[in-house]
Amino acid sequence: MLKLFDYLEDIMEEHNNRQWYYETRLDYFANEIMELLGIDEMDFAYSLTRTFQACQALKIPANHNFKKVYRFDGSNLITDWKVSPLACYLIIINCNPANEQVAKAQLFFAMNQVSYKSV
Repeated sequence: MLKLFDYLEDIMEEHNNRQWYYETRLDYFANEIMELLGIDEMDFAYSLTRTFQACQALKIPANHNFKKVYRFDGSNLITDWKVSPLACYLIIINCNPANEQVAKAQLFFAMNQVSYKSV
């Protein structure tokens, strides 16, 4: 008999046991990701909302992966987000794939996904 497995529960349990979110580094600025991928502010706001919803559904603490920061760009004070690698991934995955750069990034993540051992 063929049995289907959903590994997400095992993966999340493993991460929670290691308390992975307490060790999270906030390496990236969201505005830099937006510029690199050519994402406009409206698409970014939509992506960020979906990303926060995904974090809530998966019980991933957003405050360990996102930090609102204020930066001075030389002439203006701008609001930005400092994000973890996981948050960066979730933002890109939740962006509009009609943007060619976003679609390429999504394909890159799909082709280079982390494989977990099967149970």
